[in-house]
Amino acid sequence: MERLHRLLRIEDRNLILILFLCPFICLLISSCGTTQKIITWNVELKETELPITDRCNPEVKLTAIKSGDKPVLIPESEEREARVRVLGMPCFEGEDPPVYDLPISRIKRITYVSDPLLPPVSLDVSELDILEGCCRQRTGFLFFDKFEIRGCIGYRGSKDSVAYPTPTGEEIYRSSFINFDRGGSSMIFKFEISGFWNLPFIDKTNRLQAGILTGLWPTDESFFIPIGLNLRYTLNQMPARFSDNCNSWYMYATAGLPLDFQTNAPLFATNAKYQRIFYGLGIGYDIAITCFMDFSIDLGYRYMNLPLPEILCCPSTPNDQRNPFRSSNSILLRFGLTF
Repeated sequence: MERLHRLLRIEDRNLILILFLCPFICLLISSCGTTQKIITWNVELKETELPITDRCNPEVKLTAIKSGDKPVLIPESEEREARVRVLGMPCFEGEDPPVYDLPISRIKRITYVSDPLLPPVSLDVSELDILEGCCRQRTGFLFFDKFEIRGCIGYRGSKDSVAYPTPTGEEIYRSSFINFDRGGSSMIFKFEISGFWNLPFIDKTNRLQAGILTGLWPTDESFFIPIGLNLRYTLNQMPARFSDNCNSWYMYATAGLPLDFQTNAPLFATNAKYQRIFYGLGIGYDIAITCFMDFSIDLGYRYMNLPLPEILCCPSTPNDQRNPFRSSNSILLRFGLTF
């Protein structure tokens, strides 16, 4: 009999525990079983000759927009009047809600309707939270209207080699995948910086900018310092304040002379084969990471004709041919910071 009482007491405790946990289990199941938003806000629209079209059904003209999120205010700018952003109800479960940017002159009333037991509560536009949008100002750094710092990785195709004459014959320097001597390398590595200025007499939007490029190229047993012209066109140069998109595509072109203090090759040659030069172009993308700085990455093409170290033997070799040259076409990946 005592054993039966003990079993009943255990079962009673289990029953109490189950009854206690039931509401929480039901709540968990109901919250996991659906992702559908609940209507908590209603934005009523004024009647005008240009009605707002329902994004889910273009044939329907809206008189009000229901939302599961609180609308936000987009402040007035030089180009547009203040607007209210409303996220409508998704057209289908699992989809992103349609976005409506409504001029405040089109809004009749905003009401909070989440509690069915209480009357709707009206909210003034000035009481809405301000949209934390884009603050990126691409206005430059120091005395430049734009400034770039870049690390570069390039691939210039198949392996190369070069023969140097010696008093007893010749010496062959062979290329490898990664190499920094005169034999050459399939991979090349560079560090570059550029400063730009606006060209308002050509482009009043300041998307087109021109400047100078320099840096350091440890290539083919020499350290080259490029001096060249750099052109850049930034599509979203000045994002609108409170814009959703602070980022921008851009295009660039470069051309110049790679200088060095080791090869003793002339700066300008009478033969194009022995003329040091580089030029290239590419396309990239600026990702705004602060109000004053982007992380940028681009992919492009670059041609280079670089002098190799001087041939020291054989006095009969003409002076303008005492430096072998390596001509190469490369695919160049650049990445870094833009101010």
